[in-house]
Amino acid sequence: MIELPFPAKILWPNGRGHHLTKHREFQKHKRWAYHAMLAHGGSAALTVAARIEWSVIVHPKTRNPIDDDNARAALKAYQDGLAAAIGVNDAVFAAPKLTFGDPVKGGKMLVTIHE
Repeated sequence: MIELPFPAKILWPNGRGHHLTKHREFQKHKRWAYHAMLAHGGSAALTVAARIEWSVIVHPKTRNPIDDDNARAALKAYQDGLAAAIGVNDAVFAAPKLTFGDPVKGGKMLVTIHE
């Protein structure tokens, strides 16, 4: 299981901000996922099939409800970073199976890649 920070507000579909600010945040989150995947074993940990199934436990910052589709969209930077670490195109990733956990201070995402 890979633990990643809760995505920045600007990466969510309703996030507002300058496109360069969004780009910098996207790249930062992508690097976090890339390095977390390498620390977890990277490409050596997986045998890449036609589709990569993955699931995410979302621990939000607050008790406010989060839409599934918004959470999936906010995970795009993480998906790109994980794919880069594995050495595949991110198009081989299936839509993540989301589960919502209890709120934690700062929020977090727990990612599991299924073989």
